Amino acid sequence: MAQTPFFDLALPVWPGDALREKNCTLGLYATLSSSAPATLRIATAGVYRVFVDGMFFTHGPARCAHDYYRVDEVTLPSAATHVAIEVTHYAVNSFCYLQADGFVQAEILSDGQVTAATGGDGFAYLRLNSRVQKVQRYSYQRPFVDAWRLAPSYADWRIGQPCRYALPIATDPTTPKQLVPRGIPPYTFPDTYATHRVAVGTLTDGVIPATYRKDRSLVRLYDPDSGMLEGFPESELEWHLSDTVQEWQNTAYTATDDTVGEVSLTAHEWALLSLPTEKTGFITAHLHCTEPTSLWLLFDEVLTDGDVDPLRMDCCNALRLELEAGDYDFISTEPYGFRYLKAVCLQGGVTLRRIGVKELICPLPVTAACTEDDPALRRIYDAAVETFLQNSADLFMDCPTRERAGWLCDSFFTARTEQLLTGGNTIEHNFLENYLLPDRFPHLPDGMVPMCYPADHSDGNFIPNWAMWLVLELEDRLHRVGDVAFIHRFRPRVYALLDWFAQYENADGLLERLPGWVFVEWSKANDLVQDINFPSNMLYARMLEAVDALYGDPALSQKAAQLKNTIRQRSYDGTFFVDNEVYGTDGLPHSTGEHTETCQYYAFFTGVATPRTHPDLWERLTTAFGPHRKDAYPHVHPSNAFIGNYLRLMLLEQEGHRTQLREEIKGYFDYMAKRTGTLWEHVGTTASCNHGFASYVACLILPKP
Repeated sequence: MAQTPFFDLALPVWPGDALREKNCTLGLYATLSSSAPATLRIATAGVYRVFVDGMFFTHGPARCAHDYYRVDEVTLPSAATHVAIEVTHYAVNSFCYLQADGFVQAEILSDGQVTAATGGDGFAYLRLNSRVQKVQRYSYQRPFVDAWRLAPSYADWRIGQPCRYALPIATDPTTPKQLVPRGIPPYTFPDTYATHRVAVGTLTDGVIPATYRKDRSLVRLYDPDSGMLEGFPESELEWHLSDTVQEWQNTAYTATDDTVGEVSLTAHEWALLSLPTEKTGFITAHLHCTEPTSLWLLFDEVLTDGDVDPLRMDCCNALRLELEAGDYDFISTEPYGFRYLKAVCLQGGVTLRRIGVKELICPLPVTAACTEDDPALRRIYDAAVETFLQNSADLFMDCPTRERAGWLCDSFFTARTEQLLTGGNTIEHNFLENYLLPDRFPHLPDGMVPMCYPADHSDGNFIPNWAMWLVLELEDRLHRVGDVAFIHRFRPRVYALLDWFAQYENADGLLERLPGWVFVEWSKANDLVQDINFPSNMLYARMLEAVDALYGDPALSQKAAQLKNTIRQRSYDGTFFVDNEVYGTDGLPHSTGEHTETCQYYAFFTGVATPRTHPDLWERLTTAFGPHRKDAYPHVHPSNAFIGNYLRLMLLEQEGHRTQLREEIKGYFDYMAKRTGTLWEHVGTTASCNHGFASYVACLILPKP
């Protein structure tokens, strides 16, 4: 069989009867016989962790598109003897990892010779059973929770020792894979430890609630209307973590402010710990159990009524570890984002040391220097940097918690942040390349692109607005980076988008009755998206101009100018732009008379309006709105963080309102920076408190050169 240039000998393999088995874990073990420097190459459809001489070394892979896989190549530590690779294959649809048949392709080279290769010699293969397989999904968007049944010897296979949790297994060759380079540097995994004990107490269990909170990842499994979300039905769960944590009730609560050294717990005791700020990565701890112990780790970004609510975001922010007596160096399989961690001992006794996070963050160094002397702006800038790092590990993500998904529109803003903070756009290249590689996207209409990717949209859902933002990001990248050849690779995809949108143009050139999830922002604006939504049409006009800028098509700019004029005539009522028109019983579109703050910002952002063409409206926006908004216009529905408030701030910067910009940044974001050290999806804590697009604030704080 012809080999790819990425591997000398390795072939893709997996147990033939487990290609589509949900939540299974395979171990590969090899001994290095030479002290010469060694290199590991690896690709997989799952997620992998590498342990060298029993110690965690690295994680991967960098995510890629349907039917494509990125190859990691890492230099192993000198004098390494034992190399263990743990591959977890989820085999379900998600926003986080693509659903595909299982495989791993790996080889180790020393002195230029392959000493171990999948499909050849040198690796031993093991089925790992320490992770409990039949558990619930972590969220609608992510696969399964971490749950473990452990003895002190559970990791002995990593150094070539027998282990009852690691059973020898045969593997079979799989079909050859389309491989592409990783494209980004290796991770560094800095450690952050809990610094303070916030509270201690006791609880009782077995308190049955009147009703259980169940998110859609539990109740909509295999529901055709939800796109056949896959997982283990509740009736099959061996452990039901989200139900169990709802059966606890605190019986004592004592607030503290102790420095954390170690935490010792006996049955029904708990301790609530805090990191310095929110961090994202693999939960780590050294555990010493005096007897068989049931240990739970609950976590969240914020406290709710002084405690951790592990179900706050429709996630299951809980790990369960059933431990025999002994010592453990534990590290979670999946990365999680949180500031607060509640360790609960349901039975037995345990001492926890070095409790914290091995961070999974952007592998590129931040080179931008911030000389800001305003303490609040400096605090917000630091929070923006932290938010960027945690949401740019291998591609631009919305959040590192509930979804870990690569969303368009968010990426427009995060890409600018990457350029500012790192001096380049390496992560953006990977993010956009994923949109280029497939011939088409499963479940979506021809011409449309996914709203987030790599992800499985089995329900056929998409956001037409986010496809427009992709084109705006390409235009922005052309100005920021150049790379004309890369931009021209997108030409067929962009023109296919134009063909798709053209189906929904009415006789006046306005888009109407767009299918999919028409998204303006998280506010009242999202309730006014049909039948003719003017923010969407404003964005469409701007998209047409962007295509002309990208590919030299002046007819599209002429079309955009006509569309903008139509929008001004139909949407502007002399005071504000109206959000939408709906068709009446007479078959004609009629204005709803509804105004949102965000609609006004779309008008100025897209050039439908300018401070010169609409000076009175601009004056109203700059004086009566913002973080300390007055009540002069109660009928104008307020903006939320994403994206209305950001568009407002961009416009203030564009028009040179520097002093006002700085004050509004403090009004919008300082309370976030103080509470979590990161920046949020919404203006409140109802959703993610760490959202990638929010890092764009760094671009607004640093003065332009």
